[in-house]
Amino acid sequence: MDKIYTSLGLMSGTSLDGVDASIIRSDGEKVINIEKNEYFPYNQDFRDRIREFITQCNDISYIFKNQKNYNLLEKEITLLHAKVSQKIIQKFNDKVDLVGFHGQTIIHRPEKKYSIQMGDAKLLSQILKKKIIYNFRENDIKNKGSGAPLASIYHYNISKKINLLEPIIFLNIGGISNITFVNKNDLEAKDIGPGNVLIDEYIKKIKNQSYDKNGEIALTGKIDFGIVKQTLKHEFCNVKEKHSFDRGDFDYSFIRGLSFENALATITYFTSAFLAKFFNNNYKEVSEIIVCGGGRKNKTLIDHIKNLTNKKITMIDELGINGDYIESQAFAYLSIRSFLKKNISFPSTTKVLKPVTGGILIKNF
Repeated sequence: MDKIYTSLGLMSGTSLDGVDASIIRSDGEKVINIEKNEYFPYNQDFRDRIREFITQCNDISYIFKNQKNYNLLEKEITLLHAKVSQKIIQKFNDKVDLVGFHGQTIIHRPEKKYSIQMGDAKLLSQILKKKIIYNFRENDIKNKGSGAPLASIYHYNISKKINLLEPIIFLNIGGISNITFVNKNDLEAKDIGPGNVLIDEYIKKIKNQSYDKNGEIALTGKIDFGIVKQTLKHEFCNVKEKHSFDRGDFDYSFIRGLSFENALATITYFTSAFLAKFFNNNYKEVSEIIVCGGGRKNKTLIDHIKNLTNKKITMIDELGINGDYIESQAFAYLSIRSFLKKNISFPSTTKVLKPVTGGILIKNF
């Protein structure tokens, strides 16, 4: 048997809620043991400041013009990740070989040859006295890939570990929604549309709340189906050729003039209809979709998807895996593959020219 590595994966996603941390053991292939998961929320002040920076950042030039503020935020986010790491490693009470440090995505523009994840890997390595793997997307983009989605190789091997009936689709609903299609040795992946991003951004702006818990507010509103129909046609045509999205690719201006409850109901239905339209037009051979990510907790969103597609919708939690931590587990797994120089992205998952490894190793202690 190949050597088994223990890795800590850290993921702070586009929902800007906090840091997911997972420790796994793996040989970088099918042997995967999930050891520990934990969530550490951002405090509201930091969440607001990082959200404001991301909202203002429409191009990499914004970072250069606001380098001081960027550096301050980066140090703060790195120290937070260090604190998170120390806590989970102490609870795990065993040796961790590697840390997969994704960082906080600030802007993702693969068509312009960059994707910026905030986080100082050298500082993190210095504090933790651990080998850090970071900057997972750069090599993919250098090789003309879209830099996302990257969790697909982990989805693939998890499907083999738990013996899912194939063909199968994993649907990850974070800020952006992405899918992984698995069928025997075939693996495909792509971003397919909005996830929580429109819902969260709207409720944050209007009510200064982070999200619509369980989709309860959306359930009280009246959906404007006419607006959804018109917007869906326009938006679907605009983005269907893109392989990966940034949170700035979508906006909720189409609900202007609606009451708060009706607007949230309409945004939630629009998001569901967008995703369902993709599934109704693609992968007709697939009968079941396995859902992970924070968006799976929005019951109203999920119920709409169930009603709008003929696919069976299954929460990954029903299969014995906590759906909150798939991404952090994935980056723990990717860090092992990166350390072993194994491929982490493929033409069928990111549109990269050839299968490539990714991630940069830092040892600063």
